[in-house]
Amino acid sequence: MKKTAVLMSTYNGGKYLKEQIESILAQEGTEVTLFVRDDGSTDETKELLMRYMEQYGIVVTFGQNAGVGNSFMQLLYSVPEEFDYYAFSDQDDIWMPDKLAAAERKLEAEEGPALYTSNQMLTDAAGNETGLRYESNPGTSVQQILHNNKLAGCTFVWNSRMHALYRDERRRPDPALLKVRIHDVWTAMAAAVAGTVIYDQEAHILYRQHESNVVGAKESGFGDVARMWKKKLGDRSLRQGRSRLCREICLRYRDRLGDHRDLLRTFAFYTKSAKLKRRLIADSGQAVYSGESAAAWRAKVMMNLV
Repeated sequence: MKKTAVLMSTYNGGKYLKEQIESILAQEGTEVTLFVRDDGSTDETKELLMRYMEQYGIVVTFGQNAGVGNSFMQLLYSVPEEFDYYAFSDQDDIWMPDKLAAAERKLEAEEGPALYTSNQMLTDAAGNETGLRYESNPGTSVQQILHNNKLAGCTFVWNSRMHALYRDERRRPDPALLKVRIHDVWTAMAAAVAGTVIYDQEAHILYRQHESNVVGAKESGFGDVARMWKKKLGDRSLRQGRSRLCREICLRYRDRLGDHRDLLRTFAFYTKSAKLKRRLIADSGQAVYSGESAAAWRAKVMMNLV
């Protein structure tokens, strides 16, 4: 039987955590080891994790608050390369019993680095199903992930070849990036550049929507966009997420950029080159991936906001 490491970061998740842990421990067709990093919880999460550690042997680390992206990646770096597969888990969902087995069937034919992701069955806070999140493939290309990633980290499962790349100290992103482009964007982009991304239209996870989701399924409205830009205008460190992501990818995966090299380098260094800026403006098709108008795209490029 294959061995799978499940990686969960928790933060004040006591309300839904028990149900999620139980669904992970009940996975069929694979031997599961659950690794948890608590990101400084102040509710009952720590006590609940201690009980599961004593009763079921889950591996728990209690750390200082690092934020969701850095917490997940710190945990990933700590998990050894002794498993066949690896998976991210949020603290508030419910996994169907075949969640990991379905992913592993898709991954087993891949000889190189590969990442699996899937659709999700949405539920309300009480766990009542409300419908599939996506009616078709939301896009796994480098361009889609760069502009508007729609792949949910809570569905990610990857093979040992991909894990070796993620853990490689030379390929780890600057922790500052993970505050503006969290772990799922980084791992999806690295897989799209250096390996293969496999999308499964079927759902094998109940994706709970509630008032405390860090990232949810609801589309951003005008108010959400306005609040986001207010934050960005007040804090320069939150700007230029796309170009910063590309700079890190170009630095960490420069030996694997392949056909994506020109695109990624253009985004990475456009603020320092009038030629590259003109190239981005001319290629207004990039706006399609962002859901923006060509005019809005040009304005963002000119103001160094991409």
